[in-house]
Amino acid sequence: MIGRLIRQLLRVKAAPGGEPLRRALALQMEGRHADAERLARSALAGNSDDPEALNVLAAALCAQGRAREGIAHLRRITEINPDAAHARANLATVLAATGDIDGAIENYGRALALEPARAEWAEQLARLLKFFGRYDDAERCARTALEAGAATPGLRQALANALFEQGRVDEAVAEARAALARNPDSPAVHSDLVRMLNYADGPDPAAIHREHMAWGERHSLPLEHAAVPHGNEPDPARKLRVGFVSPYFRKHAMNFFFESTVEYLDRSRFEVVLYADVAQPDEYSRRLQGYGVLWRNTVGAADARLAQLVREDGVDILVDLSGHTPGNRLLAFARRAAPVQVTWNGYPNTTGMTAMDYRVTDAYCDPPGRTEHLHSERLARLPRIFMTWRPPTDAPAVAPLPALGSKRVTFGSFNSCYKITPTVVALWARVLAAVPDSRLMLVTIVAGAAEHRIRDLFAAHGVGAERLEILPRMTHEEFLAVHARADIALDPYPYHGTTTTCFSLWMGLPVVSLAGTTHVSRVGVSLLSNVGLPDFVARDADHYVEIARCTAADLPALAALRADLRRQLLASPLADGRAGARALESAFREMWSAWCSRKRGPHVHNS
Repeated sequence: MIGRLIRQLLRVKAAPGGEPLRRALALQMEGRHADAERLARSALAGNSDDPEALNVLAAALCAQGRAREGIAHLRRITEINPDAAHARANLATVLAATGDIDGAIENYGRALALEPARAEWAEQLARLLKFFGRYDDAERCARTALEAGAATPGLRQALANALFEQGRVDEAVAEARAALARNPDSPAVHSDLVRMLNYADGPDPAAIHREHMAWGERHSLPLEHAAVPHGNEPDPARKLRVGFVSPYFRKHAMNFFFESTVEYLDRSRFEVVLYADVAQPDEYSRRLQGYGVLWRNTVGAADARLAQLVREDGVDILVDLSGHTPGNRLLAFARRAAPVQVTWNGYPNTTGMTAMDYRVTDAYCDPPGRTEHLHSERLARLPRIFMTWRPPTDAPAVAPLPALGSKRVTFGSFNSCYKITPTVVALWARVLAAVPDSRLMLVTIVAGAAEHRIRDLFAAHGVGAERLEILPRMTHEEFLAVHARADIALDPYPYHGTTTTCFSLWMGLPVVSLAGTTHVSRVGVSLLSNVGLPDFVARDADHYVEIARCTAADLPALAALRADLRRQLLASPLADGRAGARALESAFREMWSAWCSRKRGPHVHNS
């Protein structure tokens, strides 16, 4: 934040007091913030309303952690000159960093009203709006700046992400490609593109694989070639140090699939290091730390520094938990931070990197012989399920089946709108047609373009508004509670639910899922098979409709299943965290033994 603020500083004029301010700026860039503060205050002694001096002083104060004082000086500049666009943008930057998001949005907006072609301001504003779920506003912000001539890759990327969150995946992919064309060396822009391709309607697995491999070739391979060998002791039987890398060691969906692993990994055989890009640790972070791990705060550390830290820690196996999701650290893995590198849990596809040795999965998600050619990694299949899930402790009790009282079946989808493709809308419309008087409740769909898109898609299949209930994003507690109003959950396609499927099962709702050909469209196969509901996995669209129709037709059986489903899940491999940890340990040990064999090379025996 401070670096951006300094870059945004107004140029110091060659006027009385100009030289001290130029010197103050130089000191600021050298990190001598207290000296810069003294020079700025000296300049203000002759003119207390000098905007350049106030700006430099504000930057120096913020750099020393005195943001409140800095904000007061930035506000003073806007009072002296309400049309000072740079001052507005500087103020917005600091307000955003200190948590005053409404103030940041207001001041970025006022700055852009004065200078609409300022791409960096528009990017920041669009990202803030997107982060707080104002996707339509984020789209308008980006388009306005683009129309004003601010056609930068970052702005295109911001627009792509706003469109994606509205569920307009094809448009988002087109904007991401435009951003990448303007900045082909940006790994983050390229990661956005490959991530979005997983959600495309009518996906081409081979084309998606090629794009992932292109990411690896452009961004990872040059770093892989420069990596130096590791000095870890190649003993296959010794205690291993395993590191996990993520920005989500906090209250996040990933942790529901990770916490039991940390708890149950055998500490006599494995040490655990968590490399945490977590700016604001919470109760979940503290719980993870309580399992006897080494916690490394990596916020702000460059990828090269993270890779160096992993080497200094002597990590034997390093595990990526993010894939190509935002905030990933794949370029640390590209530097060959550890002898054995693994991707698991957080992304349903290949990384495209030859530096990533393994991808952990299971035979349901990646049937042997069917998806190896779509991966740069070797597939390490766990024997039952590729990751286990820990139920939430704050979930309400399972409610009675609502259809018994209403005498009509309510289907529910609890997935984000970018998973709701035209293909799955057509499928769900067939389900509604097959079950007369039924309705569909769609949760976590924001008002505006996202809702309009979905209503229009259903209307094209003859589904009227009276059969749809569309609910916005809500708190975690509200999200769990709203399951009480649905009878049967419908899995999207091609990108299956994962956390949402587990939550639905925990709240007593069976989930109807359509099996595809790749991991992204087979997660439901793994979850439902492991929890004892393989009959809810459809082999094709007709079968999907038939499963939904038959389930809806037998309400007593559905009510009995609902009442027993939580017990059934707890008794299943999905919730067996201890067994999941043992399976992962075995996989890690095999990976390590393979590396040791390569490291030691062939043995020559003398007769």
